[in-house]
Amino acid sequence: MWPWNDSAAWNALCRGQTCPLCVPNAPPDTILSLPAAHVVVPRLACLPGYVCLVYRRHAVEVHDLTNAEVAAFTADLLRVSAAVKRLRRAVKMNLASLGNLVPHLHVHVCPRSPGDRFEGRPLDPGDVCGDVYADAEHESYVAALRLALAPSCPQ
Repeated sequence: MWPWNDSAAWNALCRGQTCPLCVPNAPPDTILSLPAAHVVVPRLACLPGYVCLVYRRHAVEVHDLTNAEVAAFTADLLRVSAAVKRLRRAVKMNLASLGNLVPHLHVHVCPRSPGDRFEGRPLDPGDVCGDVYADAEHESYVAALRLALAPSCPQ
């Protein structure tokens, strides 16, 4: 059953009352916070290099934001997408803002490469296959991404 089929539960999620991304400081697996969004890099993901960019305050749709907020969120998204593409040597970046399960504005940033598990079919960021990193690969990716997104680092 889709969450929106239960209108009371869906409305509570949309208002942020039960939103799992509205936590006191930042969602789990947040590696850093940018001006408009948290950068979340879980070990358990659909693809290596996957990032979820989560808007810092509760909003459901991008059109719920002011023009200045959209500009700030988009700037964060551009920085993250470019850094992920460079670090993962991706041939294509897939960006998906869905919110069908968690109505909190977020974008799935997915680096695509030849032979990845979604080759020849649409990517599903919710299709988590487990820990997609070998040994210390996650830690080194997180460190490299933090460095790439550091304000003092030229972009």
